[in-house]
Amino acid sequence: MIHDFWKDLLKKGISEDGAPWDWTTLGVRKGLNQRLKAKIIAKSHGVWAAATLVEATRELWPALELHPQIQDGQGFSPQQVLLEWEGPVDILLAVERPFLNLAAYVSGIATQTQEVVKKVYECCPKNSPRVTLTRKTLPGYRDLAIHAVRVGGGYPHRVSLAGGALIKENHIAAAGGILNAVQNVREVAPHGLKIEIEVRDLGELEQAMDAQADVVMLDNFSPADVKKAIACIEKRAPRMGVEVSGGLTLQNIDQYALSGVHVLSVGALTHSARSVDLSFLICEV
Repeated sequence: MIHDFWKDLLKKGISEDGAPWDWTTLGVRKGLNQRLKAKIIAKSHGVWAAATLVEATRELWPALELHPQIQDGQGFSPQQVLLEWEGPVDILLAVERPFLNLAAYVSGIATQTQEVVKKVYECCPKNSPRVTLTRKTLPGYRDLAIHAVRVGGGYPHRVSLAGGALIKENHIAAAGGILNAVQNVREVAPHGLKIEIEVRDLGELEQAMDAQADVVMLDNFSPADVKKAIACIEKRAPRMGVEVSGGLTLQNIDQYALSGVHVLSVGALTHSARSVDLSFLICEV
């Protein structure tokens, strides 16, 4: 389950910080009450995506009491209290930074995803294309990134290489052409797996349709060429799935949110997401 990944990362964060020999906390805790209260406060606008992080924290440190003031998918504003804590001061101060880093990371992805999804829907409310992330995620963080994108209203793409047959330009080069690549992959892929192929221009699109690929990815197409591609597909292969990818951002996504496009894959959801700004404050001594 997703909270197992949270637990692993929290433990790694604690280990990296060397919390047992935190001389600052060991010094200041002298004379303080055994249990203190704290809160996480938002310093920016955003979308919360750390509910399972809260559950993982409870499992790892039963001495902590955590009281969420917000649920996954809900928006927040500066100065809003998101989470209240109570527990031993040494645990509070040890968990503070790893927790904030992870919560800010996933909430930042959820925030950007929600903005993109909203813009796509506004541009194409009928049969709105799915917004998906890509495999441009940090090793070890893919499950968290997928979780955050889903909280923001987006969808996963391939969870792993085994999650789909996606023939890209290097596969085409290695196979000696689009037709060979599609035929060879179809021979080895599970019978229920769709065959998707990346094309770079309208000529390659024609070859992909000749090869009877199930899905085509229009890579780095201009909006005008996407419209031309959709017209060709509707005429020759109306059941073919259409994905648009390459350089999509919040600033230009409206130009690609077109009828006939089924998927918009956006690497920027994960590789360029800005973490939200959160603060952890001890509020009672």
